[in-house]
Amino acid sequence: MSEAHPSPWLRGIVFLTVTALVVGAGWWGWNHRPKPQLAAVKAKLAQRVVRAKVTRENFALDLVAVGTALADESADISTNVTETVTALHFSDGQSVRKGDLLVELSSAEEQAALGASKAELAEHEREIERLRALVRDGAAAQARLEERLTLLDVARQRVAEAQARLSERRIVAPFDGHLGLRRISVGALVSPGVVIVSLDKLDPIKVDFSVPETYLGLIKAGDKVLAQPDSAQATPREGVLRQLDTRIDPATRAVAARAVFANADLTMRPGMLLTARLSVAPRRSLAVPERSLVPVGAKAFVFAIELGKAKRIEVEVGRRQPGNVEILKGLHEGQEIVADGLVGLQDGMAIEVSGEYSGPVAAFRPEALEVHSN
Repeated sequence: MSEAHPSPWLRGIVFLTVTALVVGAGWWGWNHRPKPQLAAVKAKLAQRVVRAKVTRENFALDLVAVGTALADESADISTNVTETVTALHFSDGQSVRKGDLLVELSSAEEQAALGASKAELAEHEREIERLRALVRDGAAAQARLEERLTLLDVARQRVAEAQARLSERRIVAPFDGHLGLRRISVGALVSPGVVIVSLDKLDPIKVDFSVPETYLGLIKAGDKVLAQPDSAQATPREGVLRQLDTRIDPATRAVAARAVFANADLTMRPGMLLTARLSVAPRRSLAVPERSLVPVGAKAFVFAIELGKAKRIEVEVGRRQPGNVEILKGLHEGQEIVADGLVGLQDGMAIEVSGEYSGPVAAFRPEALEVHSN
């Protein structure tokens, strides 16, 4: 006797019933699960981002130029005559004052000439006193006295001439400063043009650099200038723009500029290469991290954080500085925006703040690594 099997229709009814029960149980369990689990699931769906605030920064135009340090006063000490050096009154690197005696040259002939001129002058003075007495008594003519007075003036001029020739054999410092290395020795024959020693006034010190003509209306004498020596150990110095040249170089379309810096520690030396920096047309504007910008074609956007969601806002950008960009329109100061975690972020997407923006990464300087390694 054959066994009875359920009909296909009955099997279908059973399958649909079981499926409905399973789906219904899953739906009921999803909607009645514990709230902490729901929050955890939603948290998994939110995108993790780093938060930053819209701040206000100074977006001055930075004019950077290569400059050269120059002594405030500089001279190569030489002589006006050809003579032998008889004495040196300085040492290498010595600090001197204006009028200090540096070098003595052979002056025996000039000393003798000065002595003879003074003796002649004294003779004329005695003779004039004698003639004046005779003229008062009527024993001598007035013409003889006047002739002797003329000879007295000539004698005085000869004394002054001899003193001038003698002073040329004594070389003194023309201004306060620091001497360089001695170039000659006692007994050497020197002549005009032969450098005996260099003299530089190092405090203050000047820095010359070039300014493009497009900046001429933006800078003026008295503006602050920062100078950075070309050395990893050196620190920037703050000085003042003293003057701009009156002419523009037609080849470079730039004008020479001169700044002055205090240099009491004498760390800046003439001939040193420096980088001069001026802040031109300063202005304080809204700023956001440069990495928070999302460019789309010719437009730029940022994502603001509002009620736990990302809101895409179009902004107008201005000047840039390392790590930051100026915002001219679209945001307000203190507004929270997304600085990191922008990949895949969409307008209206739920977000979770996982950290705060700590600032741009410092520029890589290989020379600084070498200094620390040493």
